[in-house]
Amino acid sequence: MQGGMNPYLHNVRTANTGKEATITVQGEGVVKAKPNVVILTLGIRTDSKNVKQAQEENAVQSKQLLDALKQLGIAEKNIETISYTITPQYEYINDKALLQGYRVEHLYEITVLNVQKAGEVYDIAVSNGANVAKGLRFRISHPNKYYEQALIQALQQAVEKARAIASTYNLNINPVPLSFVEESAQLPREVASYATLHAQAAPPIQSGELEIISTIRAIFTYL
Repeated sequence: MQGGMNPYLHNVRTANTGKEATITVQGEGVVKAKPNVVILTLGIRTDSKNVKQAQEENAVQSKQLLDALKQLGIAEKNIETISYTITPQYEYINDKALLQGYRVEHLYEITVLNVQKAGEVYDIAVSNGANVAKGLRFRISHPNKYYEQALIQALQQAVEKARAIASTYNLNINPVPLSFVEESAQLPREVASYATLHAQAAPPIQSGELEIISTIRAIFTYL
């Protein structure tokens, strides 16, 4: 019988070593899930001719931002400094670099445990001095349970493939695999980026769905 008659044949290997006849197939499982955590990267940027003044202004605005976030219910452990930079600002005139002042940027990573609340957090941040956003990302707080579902799907698909191959050749397979290995696991994070913040009202933040993918290779015996 021609291999092209079965769509699974290109993923299959058969072996007969004299001990056990086997079929090797690959299975894939995909589970989609809505993320339940949003991580915002927001910050304060201040400019001044004097570096100390730029730092002091940044400290005042940063305190205002942090106080507002805490009043909104964001726990201190979910607000983390990820960078603090001081950058000289130059203007080039006649090929000469003239120091104009200093820029201080303090960036925070804010973990929001309720996706529906992310827009409100964004709004409060803007209203309380945040003028920089480096992006946001979504994640699933407990992805393992979804990966286990994807793993089960992958194994079920492998069994179906093995049965399809066996029936093509009028063979019977043992549905319990002789062995199987996980070839890959994919737990992606969805990423979206913003430029400088301008919004004065809570923007709609849509999370979409994330895909959890498991791929296995299984070996089945047949008669």
